[in-house]
Amino acid sequence: MPIGVIAAAIFVSAFELFWLQPLFSKMVLPLLGGSPSVWNTAMMFFQLVLLGGYGYAHLLIHRVPRLRWQFLVHAALFAGGLCFLPFAVSRGLVPPTGVSPIPWLVGLLAVSVGWPFFALSASAPLLQSWFSRSGHRLGGDPYFLYAASNFGSLLALLSFPILFEPHLTLMGQGKMWAAGYDVLLLILLVAGAFLLRADERTPLSPATDMSAARPAIDWRERAIWIALAFVPSSLLLGVTTYISTDIASAPLLWVVPLALYLLSFIVAFARHHLLKPEWTLKIQAAGIVGVCAMVMQSLIFLRGNFVYMVASIHLLTFLATAVVCHTELARRRPAVEGLTAFYFCMSIGGAAGGIFNALIAPVIFTSDYEYYLALVGACALRVFVGGERKAFAARDFLYPAILGLTVVAVAFHSVDNTSVALLGRLVFFVVGAVILYSFAERPLRFAMGVAAVIGGAVLVQSSVDVLHTERSFFGIYKVKRLDGGRRLALIHGTTMHGTEFTDPRLRREPLAYYARSGPVGQFFALDGIRPSVAAIGLGTGALACYRRPGETWTFFEIDGAVERIAREYFHYLADCGGDTKVVLGDGRLSLKAMPDRQYDLIVVDAFSSDSIPMHLLTKEAISLYLQKLRPGGVVLLNVSNLYLRLEPVLTAAIESAGVAGRRQEFYPTARQTADGASSSAWMAIAARDADLAFLAPEKRWQNIRPQPGGKPWTDDFSNIISAIRW
Repeated sequence: MPIGVIAAAIFVSAFELFWLQPLFSKMVLPLLGGSPSVWNTAMMFFQLVLLGGYGYAHLLIHRVPRLRWQFLVHAALFAGGLCFLPFAVSRGLVPPTGVSPIPWLVGLLAVSVGWPFFALSASAPLLQSWFSRSGHRLGGDPYFLYAASNFGSLLALLSFPILFEPHLTLMGQGKMWAAGYDVLLLILLVAGAFLLRADERTPLSPATDMSAARPAIDWRERAIWIALAFVPSSLLLGVTTYISTDIASAPLLWVVPLALYLLSFIVAFARHHLLKPEWTLKIQAAGIVGVCAMVMQSLIFLRGNFVYMVASIHLLTFLATAVVCHTELARRRPAVEGLTAFYFCMSIGGAAGGIFNALIAPVIFTSDYEYYLALVGACALRVFVGGERKAFAARDFLYPAILGLTVVAVAFHSVDNTSVALLGRLVFFVVGAVILYSFAERPLRFAMGVAAVIGGAVLVQSSVDVLHTERSFFGIYKVKRLDGGRRLALIHGTTMHGTEFTDPRLRREPLAYYARSGPVGQFFALDGIRPSVAAIGLGTGALACYRRPGETWTFFEIDGAVERIAREYFHYLADCGGDTKVVLGDGRLSLKAMPDRQYDLIVVDAFSSDSIPMHLLTKEAISLYLQKLRPGGVVLLNVSNLYLRLEPVLTAAIESAGVAGRRQEFYPTARQTADGASSSAWMAIAARDADLAFLAPEKRWQNIRPQPGGKPWTDDFSNIISAIRW
């Protein structure tokens, strides 16, 4: 029997499986405001279906005695998936508002791609199990075929942002995916023919009879399998949320952590060890210490870190942890008789990690503590990895407690003193890192040390000067006092999305992006009355203080939590807003439902931490804004971003639409910064150049510059690689 046919079937099924995940998630992303939680929820769904697929494979192997019937059942199931192809997401769908969209999203995933994904997820373990019964000389240990599965998965994830996304539309990819599914069905039929012929020639024996008595696997061992799979799965979602919240919720930033996750399986299940376990343990320990240092840097000393360096350290630590856990899983894998049970337990751990991060953590935690807990769990799991186990000692709790109290003391000392000397910070970090790394030889002590360091920093950061913390599907929000109580700030992720003076005499003054010295202030100072104004994105509501008598304003805000915070903790809406309305729902979908030629000004200022939802920047989005404007109307867009160059994207869309535009990058002076202004980048768009003539007196508003080779993003196409600030 040609082993290449089996390997090809496993490779293609894995390729299709992991191409589908970012493809369909990107299709549904615009319906939910571009929130990073879309990917977490989708991953949870896919992990649950994978669990169901592995469970189905296990039952089929052990409840249906003959290979012929096993193959016929699975072939029929696989063929049934053709009824759902090609898949697509209707732009007319509208998610619920005012409640969690998770059930709606899970239902959409289930009815759209649930059946094909289920069939694909069961194929790899079934093919490996069938191969073990083929009589092939390598059939006694088919785990090496897992490498073909992981290679196919990894290639799909790398191909999506590098090959597919820059050159193909989403609809085109969907059709190609459906063609790949058809090809895989043919390969499965060919592989099945070889397997059935081999099964007829190979007499069943205790080694190959799947119904024969098998050595028992105790529940303790199964629990260890599940734990070793749970922690990397939870860390995967935690790392992905961290990166995509600050940069952009886009497939490129989804697939990098997932690719590393799969790479760890390739390393762990290779026939020959690619890394010595002791090296991986040292790298993991150093990485976790580095993550702790960055957490303290940002939470205690309020100092930012270069995002790409931070992302690299987090991803390296995640990879090392996944390799440690998955290598131990590979070492503990059972004989071929327990193959499907082993994969089923692994999928239980993976699905549990997804459920914990997507469903449980947002309910029980007000911030992203699940990521820190997974790091602590990773330290604790080192107890199962090689070496001699050390008995628990009182010092395993005492030393971490002393270290944690030290961190709390330093944090309280620094909370109102952000100008702590560089030398003092350096000494604190070096000494703390050396002490924490010395705990690594004792897993319990290391876990307690990491918990104490991060817990101490989080305790101070979340309690001192923080008035409110709230978590929703769309993000984590904090209301915090700044400058000794002089200002109040709304913080989403790592980015401030509005501030307000606490002095009642000053609290009508727009600050930050909306300062009167900046582009927004200049725009409204030069502009006249705009009878009807729409704003996508509420924030603190500071924009409302530019409202003039006789104007009707409407804010479109996707998250009800933001509206509650704006009304309960800030005063812009109450003091300036008058009868300003707030409409809950995705801004673009809500605006689409409004009558055409309704508004004189549309302000687009929606963000998730530092990233703007990409579906608000597409060619179709620009067309929608212009469609809703009255003659002479203007669209004002905030394109500020630390990590993406969004102006070329908008410029290409403006040129493609044949409309006019202006741009300004604003950098405040020291005096303006002291008065509450912050740097920002804005663009103004109108149907005719004459509609923007009122900006001519302000020379900082410039004509847009043509961008050579620029290609506008559409609802069906975007290329984030071209927009990254490398």
